[in-house]
Amino acid sequence: MAVIDDIMDQAALTDSIVGPVETEMETSPFIGEQIAPMQDTDSQYVSMRVEDLHAFGIGQFRAPEASIPLMDITGREEREEVIELAYLDEAHRISPRRWEILTQGGDTLAAREARRLVEIGQILERRNERLSEWMRWGAFSGQVTLEYQQRDTALVIDYPLPSGHKPTVAVSWTDTANSDPVNDLKTWLTTVSNDAGAPGRKIHISDDDINLVVTNQKLRNYFNVAVGQPFMPTLEDVLKLLPPGTQFIPTNHAFRDETVGASKRPQDHTRYLPVGNVLITTDYNIEGTQIAETLNGPVEIKTGPDSTSFLPGPQSEIILKGEGVYTRLLRQGSRRIVRLKRPEAFLYADVRLP
Repeated sequence: MAVIDDIMDQAALTDSIVGPVETEMETSPFIGEQIAPMQDTDSQYVSMRVEDLHAFGIGQFRAPEASIPLMDITGREEREEVIELAYLDEAHRISPRRWEILTQGGDTLAAREARRLVEIGQILERRNERLSEWMRWGAFSGQVTLEYQQRDTALVIDYPLPSGHKPTVAVSWTDTANSDPVNDLKTWLTTVSNDAGAPGRKIHISDDDINLVVTNQKLRNYFNVAVGQPFMPTLEDVLKLLPPGTQFIPTNHAFRDETVGASKRPQDHTRYLPVGNVLITTDYNIEGTQIAETLNGPVEIKTGPDSTSFLPGPQSEIILKGEGVYTRLLRQGSRRIVRLKRPEAFLYADVRLP
């Protein structure tokens, strides 16, 4: 019974499923995870923004023998916006045949089925991590819509991006003759820098849109290259026209939905940062504070015949449902929400018009 005991032990099952996937994610992390890293919380509810910090200046000098100067913090607006962590929860049905092998197939067959079950759990966990990344990029764009498939309902979470931080270009970048991506980028970088009080220098952009930047015809004017003269500008050339320290961060991560089957056509990939959108941020950490975070909360897990516990997610377990006719499920769940701690550090632009 050693094999089935390990599978039924929730802690052992979680270690077998979550451990390898977390290692895989650490080896090749999502860009969104770098912008909004995971932070554990022991609460099921979180304040989206506890306080808005405005300018509070610099310290004061004190003259010898003088009283200590007072400082009245007037630039802080405190408010409470509480939201429940979202459920990222899926389960895979364990067939009666698989359960029979696990419980009555002998150690060799049971061990083989257990490995297959753990592999399914790892697939569920990868899907969970991809959903977390999708939530991050929705937050960066200013809005996340949580669609609850079974109830045909949705929850819309609006993030407070400041005015002017969701611009649309006047001329689509696909019009390489009349658009001016360099000028657009300079304007947006300045907007982020002025509003965040920290240099906006990171441009997250797809390879498709990078190509529109380097093939734009107005680059000839910037470099005084006459029409008809050979000219093949690179991203390094474009960076010379932008503020010092600016970085292009190619952002092409995508996933294929199960509905596309084995298709690997470009149109069947869903990108976290869609082609036609550009995200500009400051450094991901400003004066020791992350500009965003992904809160990772507790998951309720059955820990005994009649008891449950809230444990830090993600968690894995096998659930037995029904009376007389039983259904067994392999469940993989977590509870998360993305919080923008410095909304003014984000600018999400549309660069392709319909």
